[in-house]
Amino acid sequence: MTITSQDIAKMAGVSRTAVSAVLNGHYNKVSLEKREKILAIAHDLNYRPNPAALGLARRNTRVIGLVVSPFMSAIYSDLVSKISFSLREQQFSCSLMLPADAKQEQEAIRHFESIGVDGIIIVYAINDVRQYYGRIPVVSMSPYAGQYEVRVDLKKSMAIAVNHLREHGYQRVGMICPQVSVVSQQWDGYLASVGKNNAFRLEATSNPRFNAEFAHLLQDEQIKGWIVTNDFLAGRIMRYLQSHAYRIPEDAALVGFDGAAWTELVSPTLTTIVFPAARIAEACTSLLMRKIDAGILDFTEDPELIEPQLRLGESCGCTVAPPSTVSWVGQSLTFDNADGQNICSV
Repeated sequence: MTITSQDIAKMAGVSRTAVSAVLNGHYNKVSLEKREKILAIAHDLNYRPNPAALGLARRNTRVIGLVVSPFMSAIYSDLVSKISFSLREQQFSCSLMLPADAKQEQEAIRHFESIGVDGIIIVYAINDVRQYYGRIPVVSMSPYAGQYEVRVDLKKSMAIAVNHLREHGYQRVGMICPQVSVVSQQWDGYLASVGKNNAFRLEATSNPRFNAEFAHLLQDEQIKGWIVTNDFLAGRIMRYLQSHAYRIPEDAALVGFDGAAWTELVSPTLTTIVFPAARIAEACTSLLMRKIDAGILDFTEDPELIEPQLRLGESCGCTVAPPSTVSWVGQSLTFDNADGQNICSV
């Protein structure tokens, strides 16, 4: 049975206008007692407004809802900022919600639907995103396989890193990650590049044998080339290696992932795959605009994969000219949209 605002009005003993005001966030128009009663009934009945009716009533709100995990890295903060800028160029504003668990994520989606946003961008998802399609235009960048419509090409990313290390003579290349379960697509891309029989993985999360396993891989297996699945972990690996008298890149060559701007401040500077946030933001916004204009409510089965770039540092064996001067032009989080210095196009 479909619950309407009129049903809530009858159960709460108020007018439909009062229900509409409360559910649209105009709390100052209704007393606290009535407001709490309306919200409680709507919550208990899992009320969801009809998006088509909202569209007819409001036309366009020119507001886009963004669903973002509060636990994501600074790289994703940069992505969210660039999505916001991209939406602004299209004359849209955005409303941000940061659900911490699966239930809060569902509530965030319902909230955006209830206030009549024109579309939703899911930057990171906990639940199966497909349950959110069919009522309002949605674009997903969920990290899980079969759940995203736009994202960085992780298979290509790993191929770039493996090939670059091999160009330096490191034919056996290992991968260091927090846990493979959280970087499954990077792992798949790595396997596709090196082959299952030549794959070596070292996990850093809750691994009491980390020191022994790393020493075995470095000394016994002679794994000298390493891909690290994020730059912060790569920075910690660099410090660990140096504190244990390993030389970088002679004893262990590293390529990180993210393109964090601080990687040029460590010694040696870190070679890193640059996360293409600006191009992802543009592709995501363009797809959502097409869906809104055409009234498309379905999930896009053929995702758009954005190829990354490799920023060269010294950790892989490259020789990089030091800066000739210091120039302060702002505090960027990443090398995305940089001037191209030390960036290999792929």
